[in-house]
Amino acid sequence: MRTLLAVLALAASVLASGCTSILLGVANGADIANGAYSREASQAYGADARQTLDIYRPRAPGAKPLPLVVFVHGGRWSSGSKEEYRFVAAGLASRGAVVVVPNYRLYPTVRMAEAADDLAHAVAYAQERALALGADPGHVVLMGHSAGAQLAALVAYDGRWLKGAGARPVRAFAGFAGPYDFLPLTDADLIDYFGPPEHYPATQPVNFVDRSSVPAFLVQGLADRTVALRNTNSLAAHLKEAGVAVEVRLLPGEDHGGVLKRFARFYRSGEPVYEALIRFIAEPPARVAAR
Repeated sequence: MRTLLAVLALAASVLASGCTSILLGVANGADIANGAYSREASQAYGADARQTLDIYRPRAPGAKPLPLVVFVHGGRWSSGSKEEYRFVAAGLASRGAVVVVPNYRLYPTVRMAEAADDLAHAVAYAQERALALGADPGHVVLMGHSAGAQLAALVAYDGRWLKGAGARPVRAFAGFAGPYDFLPLTDADLIDYFGPPEHYPATQPVNFVDRSSVPAFLVQGLADRTVALRNTNSLAAHLKEAGVAVEVRLLPGEDHGGVLKRFARFYRSGEPVYEALIRFIAEPPARVAAR
């Protein structure tokens, strides 16, 4: 116990420093000793080596089917992995959700369409196994950070992706520091990844919001220098204009990676934004009729 407390104290000070790579490593280490969840690693949802996912479940069974969260990692669409986000899934599973964290194929091996298709098939896989896992296949919350939030939002709001994968629509979307309205493109790798130019409109989640869209929970740090705040503000405005429920949390002093601190074991207990997310996952708001 003393060792665990020392690790947690050290981890809290490291997380406060704001280094994302260190944040991920230390936060994951703290949840390895968390006995409130079980994990099935690297389940294949496709034939490619990157088409695998991890499944996290509460050890205590629910009295009724649990919410099913699909969390999508970030990494500028060219890096990152499911293993880096164990702490996110472990915390949510400890609070009564079944959580699926997929890998997806990365740039430059693929372009955006293949990555979005991977995510849609991961959702279909999760829905197919939901009842066996103790989850509700009709209560899926798509969630992501950074590039993962863009892919999750696109799949949540452009119904063609899930339909093409044979999946049913999701119940809600939660995005952390995501790019949702980021044209024009200026970086060569992103021009290549999202191109050709005639495809650009179909890469922007805001372009698919309408009265039938699912509710959203959006979080971004006000010190984020990686993804412009206008992305969160734009998606929120489009949802509100369509009459769709949206909850926005803008965090003073937090940078692009800092918004993830709330998922870490030594921060999440009683943390207001985290508790609001738990409520959102458990019971997403009903769609609000447009005025």
